[in-house]
Amino acid sequence: MDGETRRARGEKITLSRLQRCGVTELEALYVEERAITLPAGCYRGVHLAWMDTAGARHPVIRPLQYLGFRLTPFGVDFAAGRWFFFHRSLGAGRFTAQPGRSQWRDTETVRLHYDVSRLPRPLRALLYDEVKPLSASLCLGIGGIDAPRGLGDHFFFALVAL
Repeated sequence: MDGETRRARGEKITLSRLQRCGVTELEALYVEERAITLPAGCYRGVHLAWMDTAGARHPVIRPLQYLGFRLTPFGVDFAAGRWFFFHRSLGAGRFTAQPGRSQWRDTETVRLHYDVSRLPRPLRALLYDEVKPLSASLCLGIGGIDAPRGLGDHFFFALVAL
C-alpha cells in the first residue's frame, strides 16, 4: 500500500507498524513528502532493520553497531542535543540537528551532525545520522556514518517519545 493510500485511509503510523515493515516499506516511508519539524524532547530508540549496503555489511562496523543499537538500549535527547545509552543521564554524543536534504535519500530530513561532540575527533568525524519525523511522538531514522549512499547508510531505527 503506498503512502497516499495509507493517508487516504487515515492509517496512523505507529511503532508496531514500523516494526512489521520490511526495508522496502521503510524506504518508502522515509522518502514520503512530509513537513519537517525539529523533534523536541527525549526519545527511546528501537532498531528496525539492517540495510543491504556495502557499508552496513562492514565486518568491523556491523558488530559494533549491533552491540550499540540492537543489543543496548539507546535514545536521543533533542532538548540536550545528545544520544544516550541505557538512561538519558548517560549521554554519549552531542549533536546539532538541522533540517535539510538527506545525504542518502531524495528527501528532506533532520540531519544530525556531531562536530560539537566531545568524542575523539576521528570518531566524531565518522558520525552522522538522519531522522524523519512521522508525528510529534514518532520518528523514522537512518543510522550510519558520514559517507555516501551505500557506504554510510547502515540501518533503520525508530524514535518514540518518552
